[in-house]
Amino acid sequence: MADSRWIAFAAALLLGTCLVQPARAASEAEFERMSSLALLLGRGIACNLDTKRASGVIGSWFDQTFPASAEQERYLPVFAQEVEQHARQQRSGGSPDSCADVAHAFYTMRW
Repeated sequence: MADSRWIAFAAALLLGTCLVQPARAASEAEFERMSSLALLLGRGIACNLDTKRASGVIGSWFDQTFPASAEQERYLPVFAQEVEQHARQQRSGGSPDSCADVAHAFYTMRW
């Protein structure tokens, strides 16, 4: 009985491993885009801009660019850390841009 459970477990594990696609590596262009979006979103949040539409567009971009859940599990935390870093930098005065500059760049972006 134990042998049949072990075989069923091993078969399920093997089958699951074959069917689940591993996360692929993001391209350089995707990393650059992700970093640019994180910068704009983080600074926009720190400047109290309306980021609702931008957040939705960024979410859709993530879904299209990284459709597998393993990819999103890999890259969303990195993106969130970058957003937080840029927001913190803007709030502390460590950003070279004023909130007026950020607002101009943010609102001229095609969200």
